[in-house]
Amino acid sequence: MLRQRFLGTVMIVLVFGGAMEAQTAPAAGAAAQAQVKDQVDLKLQEALRERDAIIRNLLERVNELEWRVNGGFTSAAKIDERPAITGSANSRVISSLMSTNTVVSTATYDTTERQATEALDQALIVRGGLLLPSGTLEIDNTTSYFSASSDHLTVNGFALLPVLVVGDIASKRVREDFLLPSLTARLGLPHKFQMDFLVPYGYESIRTVDALNVQTTATSFGLGDISAGIYRQLTTEHGRVPDMLANVRFKSTTGKDSFNLTSSQVALGTGFNAIQGNWTVAKSSDPVVFFGNLSYTANLPADHTVPANDPTNPDAKTIGHFNPGSAIGFQLGSILALNPEVSMTVGWDQRFTRSTQLNGVDIPASYLVEGTLRLGTSYVYAPGKIVDLSFGVGLTPDTPNLQFSVGVPFRTTLWGPKPKKLPK
Repeated sequence: MLRQRFLGTVMIVLVFGGAMEAQTAPAAGAAAQAQVKDQVDLKLQEALRERDAIIRNLLERVNELEWRVNGGFTSAAKIDERPAITGSANSRVISSLMSTNTVVSTATYDTTERQATEALDQALIVRGGLLLPSGTLEIDNTTSYFSASSDHLTVNGFALLPVLVVGDIASKRVREDFLLPSLTARLGLPHKFQMDFLVPYGYESIRTVDALNVQTTATSFGLGDISAGIYRQLTTEHGRVPDMLANVRFKSTTGKDSFNLTSSQVALGTGFNAIQGNWTVAKSSDPVVFFGNLSYTANLPADHTVPANDPTNPDAKTIGHFNPGSAIGFQLGSILALNPEVSMTVGWDQRFTRSTQLNGVDIPASYLVEGTLRLGTSYVYAPGKIVDLSFGVGLTPDTPNLQFSVGVPFRTTLWGPKPKKLPK
């Protein structure tokens, strides 16, 4: 009897428990579905916010490029400000956390792109293919070294046959070294203009060794010829149309010229004013920028004191009218962005200078042909800090054998939108 009662009780408990489970199962399933829906909503919100961050980042990059190229923002970008879909009470907290993370990642990406742009832009600015933004001042301290050598053969006699010369033959070996620090100030102006001011100041040494192995040295240290120029951007690259810039430069005669020297000095200036016009074209094909330059230099006539060549009076002087020859030149090259911090430049410079006339008569050997192969690189060694290196090899007799320069530019904004500071 007790056994039957016990079994009956157990059966009642099992039946009651099964009924309770049957009643709570639908409630548990509904809670699980609600939790899954909240997770899906959160992932959807995250995807939408990442999309908005990418669009906002792209618009900022476009504005930055327009500001760099055109000297100011040309149009205000429209950013999608529609609120994201909210699916739970915790979406506001999650939204704020996601916004913070998006700002950090965007700043890191902008830093990388800005460094790559600085390295590439600096190479173009130095070569006249890009202008500074309006209100930006750049001070470029560049030190250049030039080395030139030549061998002169002088014959004082007469020729009996084409291969037989009677008289004195003298040879000279001339070695020239130039160390020229220069300070260049560039200022971006409104309406796609730019001006610059160049002040060269350096040291020059000329060593001459004659046939008797006797060496004489002449040196000079001081100010060179100061020059100034103004630039204007004619077109901005779009489609097949490249960037086109024009500039006009004026060179003064502030440096000591060869007509007013003592026997132990050498010239740091030419003694002639000059006006130069340049036309530069640049076309990008990511990650390479191709550039070309065509120039014309008009060296203005001037009067200088020269020896009179009077056998009866060796010290006699006279005024000579010099008409220096004009020069036509061109440059061709390309700039390659190797990585976010380094860009490399390869180029060829060529210039032809007409003969100089003295009192209407051409001076012998004054026609010059200059050709230089140039290699350069720009390196961003810290945020906002750049070093520009250039190496040149002269491939014609009228060109210095070796050319090397190191430039360290510094920029600051005088007016207009301040550039964003890069994190260290």
